[in-house]
Amino acid sequence: MSTLSTSITYDDTTSLILMTLRGCVDAEDVVNVYQIANDYAKAHNSSKILIDLSDVEHCFAAIDIVDFMPKVAHYLRDFAVARVVGFEGYMHDLFLQKAKRYNVNAENFECFKSAKQWLCNL
Repeated sequence: MSTLSTSITYDDTTSLILMTLRGCVDAEDVVNVYQIANDYAKAHNSSKILIDLSDVEHCFAAIDIVDFMPKVAHYLRDFAVARVVGFEGYMHDLFLQKAKRYNVNAENFECFKSAKQWLCNL
């Protein structure tokens, strides 16, 4: 069972969707979070999503990424996604590798400032 806490807002000055996740996420949570981000971004006419995952623990196996990535890629295909991961862990690296395979414009960052700057410069 996941213990996920989420927060999502829209920054009108930068046209960014800002999302923060905390806690333990399972594979189903991952798909649901990106669906929520997609819906929220479309509602605000935004094409840029910044997700802070620095306080997230993965409660699923690495192989699950292979299974859920087609669904996640479907939700992220039309967006630029900056993921604040704190440090580069193998789960974040694997997620990014699979996202790139599905032509998702996503990058991992160690800090919020660099993630935001990357999105604002697109």
